[in-house]
Amino acid sequence: KQWYQRRVAITAGGVGSFLNVHEGPCRISGGSRMSKHEMGLQKGMILSNEPGFYEKGEFGIRIESLVEVIETDIGPDDGKYLGFRTITMAPIERKLVDVAMLTDEQLIWLNNYHAEVRDKLKKHFEEQGKSPELLEYLDEATKPLVK
Repeated sequence: KQWYQRRVAITAGGVGSFLNVHEGPCRISGGSRMSKHEMGLQKGMILSNEPGFYEKGEFGIRIESLVEVIETDIGPDDGKYLGFRTITMAPIERKLVDVAMLTDEQLIWLNNYHAEVRDKLKKHFEEQGKSPELLEYLDEATKPLVK
């Protein structure tokens, strides 16, 4: 099959207090408009980030994490913009990543994300007196991937 015959899903939903899937007041989803009960993104909102790939009748895979809406100056001019900061701190399973399929930019993002996960969790685990085996696992799970 060609890639366009497969379903690529990129959705994001608000995270709230009622434990609903994709709880408002905001969401990002292709092909749908905001309802009267939804609002645009604002600084401080938390959303789920759920890129996925589904082969109809075969399998599906999705990586889910939470992101915070932040203000940034990254844009086409000197204005204020919104961006996302990943707040989920969990390694992405290295065995499931085919680095040959990643662009250089994607590989840099993944390695930077893993470095942040390692630094933040290692400090936390050390403060909590966690086992050396856990720290070794964290180092292995977050070491840089190379092409």
